Amino acid sequence: MRYFNLRDGIPLSEEVKRMGIDILGEVPYPLTRERFDFAERCIPIYEMYYPEIVEEMLVFARDMKIKEDTVFAIFLSMYALVPSVKCSSVALRDEDNVFLGRNSDFFTSMREYNGHFEFDGLHGNSTSLFELEDGRNDKGLAIAFTSVFPHDPRPGFTSGLLLRFLLEKAEDVDGALSLLASVPIASSQTYVLADKKGTIALVESSSEHIESVRYDEGIHFLTATNRFKLKGMEPYSIAVDDDWNAARRERDMENLLSSVNGKWTIDDLTRTLRIAARYDGFSGHDTVWSIMEDMRNGRSYLADGNPNISPYFLL
Repeated sequence: MRYFNLRDGIPLSEEVKRMGIDILGEVPYPLTRERFDFAERCIPIYEMYYPEIVEEMLVFARDMKIKEDTVFAIFLSMYALVPSVKCSSVALRDEDNVFLGRNSDFFTSMREYNGHFEFDGLHGNSTSLFELEDGRNDKGLAIAFTSVFPHDPRPGFTSGLLLRFLLEKAEDVDGALSLLASVPIASSQTYVLADKKGTIALVESSSEHIESVRYDEGIHFLTATNRFKLKGMEPYSIAVDDDWNAARRERDMENLLSSVNGKWTIDDLTRTLRIAARYDGFSGHDTVWSIMEDMRNGRSYLADGNPNISPYFLL
């Protein structure tokens, strides 16, 4: 995993140059006319709600000597136009503990391109630049997403850019839920959220609709993989080949957590993420990193690889 230090205003381009990253050589999909056109229609939305990210991409394009429309086509169409569906998320809460965890499942051939990003006020992890797929901010909010096959992509925020936007703008789960309801969304995804105050939530969202459930009392858990399960999202689900075993991953997590009696511990979260990370090693699919967030104690743990093999370490 590559480590990007973007604190104190260090530009992304400086870190990319330091690492010798070939941006165009790492794009895992063809840059079709459809992606350029889709990105062009998204730009006014970002300019309205998140102008900072537009300026960041423009500066990056200039510094890296890449055409601006190419940078937008790469990063504003991601997750909206035919993504792979993978990853597992979980949140646990009781009166004393609040935990969030996520496995990033990806192609083993792309493992070296993963990154841990340190920004002013937040940190997170991603398979791409600019966006975040999971993370926690210094105000005590953590979020993780899983991708879902899009039903009707429309111009708006895509999964990873929306997650980073929420971490930059929101202080807690309720603030993030309010923001989610206020911006146009392009892609389909789930978000699992947790904050240090003790609230956890599951959001299932698409360009057309959002459903959510939240808990701030009692002992609860929430899980997500790559499908919608809240009743209101049924019309926006598309059946796809489950070659990443999303159904099995979610079933295994829920069965394990349902068997736990009493309060949650970090060991419960570890066991849950490990059981969701069972890959055969021959399919080219694997868990390429795993994160655990201990919200009440402000601790973040990262396994740089499959957590059944790679140990978690304190960030």
